[in-house]
Amino acid sequence: MALGIHLTAAVLMQGIATAIIFMLPILAKKEFAATDWQVAILTAAPTIMFVVSIFWNEALQRITLARFSLVYWAAACLPLGLIGALYYTPLRGQLWPLVVLQIIASIGGAGWPALNGELLKRVYSDSNRGRVYGIVSAVAMIGGALVMLGIGKWLDVSSSSYSLYLPLAAGLQLVAALLLGVLARYSGAERPGTPQDSRTLLQHVIEPISHMREVLAGDRVFARYEAAFMTYGIGWMVCYALVPLLVTDKLKLSYDQIAGSTHMTFLISSTIMTVPAGWLMDKLGPSKMACLSFGIYFAYPILLMLATNPTQLSFASAIYGIAAAGVSVCWMLGPVNLAPSPDKVPQYVAIHATLVGLRGAVFQFFGVWLYTATGSFYAPLTLAAAGFGWAAWQMWRLGPMMGMRGRLKKA
Repeated sequence: MALGIHLTAAVLMQGIATAIIFMLPILAKKEFAATDWQVAILTAAPTIMFVVSIFWNEALQRITLARFSLVYWAAACLPLGLIGALYYTPLRGQLWPLVVLQIIASIGGAGWPALNGELLKRVYSDSNRGRVYGIVSAVAMIGGALVMLGIGKWLDVSSSSYSLYLPLAAGLQLVAALLLGVLARYSGAERPGTPQDSRTLLQHVIEPISHMREVLAGDRVFARYEAAFMTYGIGWMVCYALVPLLVTDKLKLSYDQIAGSTHMTFLISSTIMTVPAGWLMDKLGPSKMACLSFGIYFAYPILLMLATNPTQLSFASAIYGIAAAGVSVCWMLGPVNLAPSPDKVPQYVAIHATLVGLRGAVFQFFGVWLYTATGSFYAPLTLAAAGFGWAAWQMWRLGPMMGMRGRLKKA
């Protein structure tokens, strides 16, 4: 029963969100005449704003999981729904409200890792968490692929259809938020929030940052795990920022072609591999799984460089999906496994997500700058391949330390 509730909520919340967020910069480019740098801002915002995840963790500790789910919806999902509603106001066709609401939604979206991580830790055991995460992610991605296909075809029929599908999506995500509250209560994962204390607003802002530094300084294995993910982020952030420009500036694809050869292909490939990736995660552990996945990722920017048509782009996206399936379980379950106790899980996951925001703020814009400065995708995508290769080496070196830590934990 708990898994069924979780699967439904995942499809409605994350499946819909991934499709909408991916298509939004392309919509801005095609329908709102956004410049390359404005497209970069819209593309980068969801990952850059992960930098505030550490503060969302503070909020999560103060209220129940059910109530936080509703807060998350109001902050992350409702603003995207309002973008569609603006079509019926005098602000119709203006880019700046879309950018503002996207940034607000991105700030809200940074609350997801801490909530998701705590639910995974409290609802499922260490022995099956990887497999359950793989199943939930796979089902969410199937839903996301179908939503992506529908959005692409709907936009090709009517470029103003965002005025309908964005509010509809927000309504469905509200149902998902309510289901997450039901999951927390039904599974016994729900817990009371901590009472308000006498700390000032400034202390609430500073203390999460100082605690993050303390954790990274005191937990050497976790710090090296994060360092490897920072290096991997060079490659991922550069590729992520350039794909919307590649499909519009270089390949000049339609909405339907973009949806089919990029995000939908990625989701199908990733869906097929997510359950095996979860199983491998349980067998190999986070560092070996990440090393393997980063190694596969090395091919992705090279294939993007060589792509000249939708078929070749689809092949690159399929490789992207295979690699991402492995990274996904390492991204979420690595910090969950490394946290010393369940109550520390949201903090570890929030630290991990916050560092995502830091690397996103640097490397997405650096990748776009390299592209605009050279007039070619070769230089930034070569940098991306180097980042993936170096990250794989870092995880390989970390393997013995992770293995020793796992044996000590079992003992």
